[in-house]
Amino acid sequence: MSKKILVFSIAMLLVGVLAVTGSAQQVISIEYGELWKDLFEPAVEEFEKITGAKVDKVVVPYGMDMWEKITLDFADGIAPDVLMVDAFRIADCVEAGYIRKLDGYVKEWPDWGQYYPAFQAMGSYEGYIYGITLEASANAVLWYWKPNFEKAGIPIPWEPKDWGEVLETAERIKESCPDVECPLYIPMGTKWREGAIFGGIYSEILGADTSEGDRNRLRDYTTGKWIGSSPAIERALNFYREVFFVRKLCQTELMYTTDVWKEWRRLMRTGKIGIGQGGAWEWAEFWPEAIRPSEEQRADFLGWTPLPGSGDSGTPPIQTISGGWTVAMKKEAKNPDLAWEFLKILNSKERLARWLAAAGKLSTRKDSAEVPEYEKNKFLMEIGKLLPYTTYRDAVTGYTTVSHYLQLAMEKVAINGFSAAEAMEWYNDRLINEFGQDQVEIIELPDCGCY
Repeated sequence: MSKKILVFSIAMLLVGVLAVTGSAQQVISIEYGELWKDLFEPAVEEFEKITGAKVDKVVVPYGMDMWEKITLDFADGIAPDVLMVDAFRIADCVEAGYIRKLDGYVKEWPDWGQYYPAFQAMGSYEGYIYGITLEASANAVLWYWKPNFEKAGIPIPWEPKDWGEVLETAERIKESCPDVECPLYIPMGTKWREGAIFGGIYSEILGADTSEGDRNRLRDYTTGKWIGSSPAIERALNFYREVFFVRKLCQTELMYTTDVWKEWRRLMRTGKIGIGQGGAWEWAEFWPEAIRPSEEQRADFLGWTPLPGSGDSGTPPIQTISGGWTVAMKKEAKNPDLAWEFLKILNSKERLARWLAAAGKLSTRKDSAEVPEYEKNKFLMEIGKLLPYTTYRDAVTGYTTVSHYLQLAMEKVAINGFSAAEAMEWYNDRLINEFGQDQVEIIELPDCGCY
């Protein structure tokens, strides 16, 4: 074979390779939890049909730690293009360089304006958007078992005006219903981990002082410092002390069972709790799907009311805090435009609303109420009225450490009998040791005679 013919043959071979490469099917990879399969699977099917691209998917089994799986995937270099991130982990993912900014995409996406501001912010960090929140959770819901209330002679619907009335009601259940194992159940302590903060004490902190100047939060966003000591934190810790140590309205042992989530739901669905503080999603999740009563049946024996404020002067009458899982994009996604197309399909108005209605979960979007399947769900439409008032956890680096120290402070008042002031002083010292004196502040009672 002559030299010219050999060169020509090689050239033709390269052209063929390039042609095949250029026409190869595009692929994106995604990872999601098994609990969300009914949302993701139809979206994958529609995406593949519309774009002609292929989706490689990994489904994380129910019960597996999603965050641990995500971090291991990034460490092993196998993280997908599209992944789920719990909203309070957004900051950690950004700092680690895991996920991509989505501002350029959402700016051109008409649907973005339909998201409540709190849920837009929930997937953000330092002013940039990184995740689209899939579902809402209105925490600070007080669930109550109606038959126990009837036995104790407590009027229904129950609408407590402050924490004192909540404690008094639990005392009446304790006296009248000896078979109730926990008259007032609130997540507490390190076994509950972040659930003790997000599902528990943060809601009390929000209702323990005015929101002016972030007085009722764990972080002051004006100064950029963690709040180590404040009237709100002290009042919230004292409420826990009353529940667990003083009035003994809940056994501390229940906070340390092998699976605290499973035990909490068992106790509630079997009527062994008088009042339980939880989230809106539990309207369905108290029961496994196979034995879940209809919504009409549930309404006969399970009631709910918002957690009231403390009752101290200037505190809000209603407060709630929301969290939820977001869907985000890997920073090094090879085809971010294609991944964004999937995100738009996944989060479309009709698809999201229908899935949420079927799952009994609140929507992060205002326009979900326009979708018939969602609109006819009386519970979601009613509890959704809390969303304009909701706020979110502090999606800032260091929050998980702050959360852990607060869990320990809760244990000190609930188990060790520390006064709220002593536990708060311990908590303040831990924050100073962790972040430095200049990153922690103390909020005092104002000198105005209004408290």
